[in-house]
Amino acid sequence: MSDLPASQRLTEALANDQGRLVGFARRRLPDSSGQEAEDVLADVVLRLLERADILAEVENITAYLFTAMANRIADLFRKKREEPLTLSTPEPLALEDAEEQLGMAQALSLLSTAERAVWLAVEMEGFSFRELAEMWNEPIGTLLSRKSRATKNLQRILAEATD
Repeated sequence: MSDLPASQRLTEALANDQGRLVGFARRRLPDSSGQEAEDVLADVVLRLLERADILAEVENITAYLFTAMANRIADLFRKKREEPLTLSTPEPLALEDAEEQLGMAQALSLLSTAERAVWLAVEMEGFSFRELAEMWNEPIGTLLSRKSRATKNLQRILAEATD
């Protein structure tokens, strides 16, 4: 461990690695502005400073910051999914649109659970395969294969329904 005080080690780590840390957050936050990524970093640093006892024990502050940011971003995703849906009065759908949505819902219900989950996560919720691999503890290749099979099955099901 360094002979420098913990707060000075943190200051040096931020001075040296702030760009990398913000870039790390930007790559993981969908449609994020630079301000959002910087907010995540600031939140992580603030929480670390609030716990001076932990800061003194951290050997590699930069590694700790990357890990804490990854956890904070995962918390943000979790929080977004846990927020209750707000009910609004949608505009009435044209009959064709309603039939199309119903057909898609029925087609999705015919997929395996694993195929449906990865297809919805990528196509509807905007997750990257890397994010899903980390969250679900699955190899990226497996997720890519499931998504590919799901897409082919959906195309086949929807084509059969229109014939």
